[in-house]
Amino acid sequence: MRIAVVDSSALINLTELGLATKLSLYFDTVFVPNAVQREVNRKARFRYRLKALYRTRTFQRCRAADVVNVRLLLLDLHEGEAEALTQAQEKFARFFIADDRRARQIGEKRGLTPVGTLRLLARLNLEGHAPEVKALVHKLRRELGFRVSEAVVQEALAMAPKPI
Repeated sequence: MRIAVVDSSALINLTELGLATKLSLYFDTVFVPNAVQREVNRKARFRYRLKALYRTRTFQRCRAADVVNVRLLLLDLHEGEAEALTQAQEKFARFFIADDRRARQIGEKRGLTPVGTLRLLARLNLEGHAPEVKALVHKLRRELGFRVSEAVVQEALAMAPKPI
């Protein structure tokens, strides 16, 4: 079973582009930690979008039980990232969907496979499930203030042929 835990930035980005439901192509279950739910619900009308994702049954709510682990991770990360990494361990997830570099590094050290928004966009485009990546990045920059260098975009495009 392919299990992932998602952080708020990637969830917001993919939802804004109308591609969050496409995660079911790669994952059987995508857990959304409680702190991530709070973060994305701060966005106007995102609560309804999140409820729609839960109805797909791919996305599931979760709550981190190991509060000590979350607190330790809060020294380096935001609350959503800390809960997502803790929840990944608790749910035996193999994948950590996030964009923050530090969170991805910590996830990798914990044995998780980090996957970011750009990697997902590149793979979805390659498989014909999403428009051209540069157009999607432009939309994210314009509408959400998404910050990413051209080198990172090129790296994601180069990784697209590698399966997720």
